[in-house]
Amino acid sequence: MRSNLITVVTAVASVVLVASVASADQVQEQFRLMEQRMAEMEDRLEATSDDLRTARATVDEQQSLLTDAGLVDASDQGLRSAVGSFFESVDVSGVAAASYNHRLIKSNDPRGGNVSVGSLGSGNPGQLFKNPNANTFQVDQIWLTVDKAPTDESRGGFHAEFATGASSVNQGSTNNNTGTPYLYSGYVSYLAPVGNGVQVDLGRLGTVLGAEVVQTNGNFFITQGAVFGLQPVTYNGVTLTTQITDEIGFHVGVVNDVYSDTGLSGDNDKAYVGQISYSGDAFGLNVGGIIGDADVSECGITPAALQASNCQVSLVDVVLSADPTDNLSLWVNYDWKHTNGEDTVSSNTHGISGAGRFAISDDMGIATRIEYLTYDADGLGEDLEYMTVTGTVDRTLAEGLVGRFELRYDNVLEGQGVRISDGRGGNEYKDDALVALVQMYYEF
Repeated sequence: MRSNLITVVTAVASVVLVASVASADQVQEQFRLMEQRMAEMEDRLEATSDDLRTARATVDEQQSLLTDAGLVDASDQGLRSAVGSFFESVDVSGVAAASYNHRLIKSNDPRGGNVSVGSLGSGNPGQLFKNPNANTFQVDQIWLTVDKAPTDESRGGFHAEFATGASSVNQGSTNNNTGTPYLYSGYVSYLAPVGNGVQVDLGRLGTVLGAEVVQTNGNFFITQGAVFGLQPVTYNGVTLTTQITDEIGFHVGVVNDVYSDTGLSGDNDKAYVGQISYSGDAFGLNVGGIIGDADVSECGITPAALQASNCQVSLVDVVLSADPTDNLSLWVNYDWKHTNGEDTVSSNTHGISGAGRFAISDDMGIATRIEYLTYDADGLGEDLEYMTVTGTVDRTLAEGLVGRFELRYDNVLEGQGVRISDGRGGNEYKDDALVALVQMYYEF
């Protein structure tokens, strides 16, 4: 019995031992295979690392070549071209505007005619407004501005404005084509490293005088005021502009003519323009002027007499602006225009205009403008006394799109009156004119 028990135990132990040995051999084989796979992976990783080091060396070499060639900005390691860098520094903006106007006070001609409001007689103080055609749909402006402002990092720059449309043309301008685009202004700039920086602009320049501009989306109103007609708009010449402090700026220049933007000047007589400006958080003041030899239209005399008279014209311009609250903006503009010369009667025009816009909401506002002008011909023609009242409602219809409705009333208090064509080639004069205008413009 005991012998049989020993035999059974021995047999069981042998089976367990053999199974254990077999299992150990399998585990050992698995360890060997794992070591082999890890060795293969290490070889592959080493090969991949070698390839990455080679690729990195190639990239570094190419980066160095691109940097030396000026095609890579080393500050941000971004790839760029000269053209790409140029367009990054250029701003493109503009406006497209169209309108319809209805003349509420018309000519006595029973046919109505293509009545229009002209200017204020001989030696006139300015164009009344740039929407002269009665009951007419018109393209006011198609405007494109390209600007690369000079900076401390890039001291060269340029500015160009191309425009077309019925209300884009200057009074006194040599650019009188309203149907095709023309160069409204264009100049090159240099920011001289003097003081806080002096910007030199050379070419056809927009004036800094006045509270309103030709570009329609720069104004509260569809029409520019009568005081705007006293001021130059563009001229050819050179100007220097600098900021004396953060609030005080200075502007001075020499141009070909006071009012005409002609690029041809056949004599040494030039016009001189200057302005000093203050701009605070809620208050601004600009005081400036221009003086120079006048052309025939300004003196109201013949070319021969003009040559002998040495007629000059000067304009003093003051603009006061204020933003007393976040939703209210105000400005007042005063102008004094004076013409004089040897053997030439002098004349004086004084004009003052006040305007304000109140924002009813983020997308709607209401604006009003009141003007008063006096023209003392001093023997040349007839004295005039003149006023205008304008009211405008504007509303943002979509992003970038604005609609405006305007009523404007012009009244001649003393003098010949507002000249209105009778539709048959003649003129008649009325004491007043009333016009309603609707405009939409899109700015970008």
